[in-house]
Amino acid sequence: AIRVLGIGDLVTHLARCCRPVPGDKIIGYVTRSRGVTIHRQDCYNVVHEDERERLITVEWEKTDSLYPVSIQVEAWDRIGLIRDITTIVAEEGVNIASVSSVHHDDHSVSEYFTLETTGLVQLSRLLKKIEEVRGVISVSRVGDEATIKPKF
Repeated sequence: AIRVLGIGDLVTHLARCCRPVPGDKIIGYVTRSRGVTIHRQDCYNVVHEDERERLITVEWEKTDSLYPVSIQVEAWDRIGLIRDITTIVAEEGVNIASVSSVHHDDHSVSEYFTLETTGLVQLSRLLKKIEEVRGVISVSRVGDEATIKPKF
């Protein structure tokens, strides 16, 4: 689903640190033994890469593949919160691969979802709908923070 520009077929895989999905601006990193790792252009690892010559231009190709995306929902805990969120996800035709919750002393909750999405357009639409759920404080894509620093 990814084309490496100016080079023949190379093995590619998506970076776990930033989990790019179609629609994200991406860049390739030529690894020493595993082909090309595809990162979002704003990924911490790309921005702070010392060996800039190992970065190459890549682009998305048309595909029907699904891509895992992790999101975090901060909300005030209440009965039916998870039901309301999962109903919206199901109505968008998105599969939930995993979900976990962390409850806080102030009666708020952090909900973590791994969703299988077709790309950025679908994800953006879904995040906007989740933000409208009663009690939701914020919704964000996990990996958007500059503090994530796993190496390639």
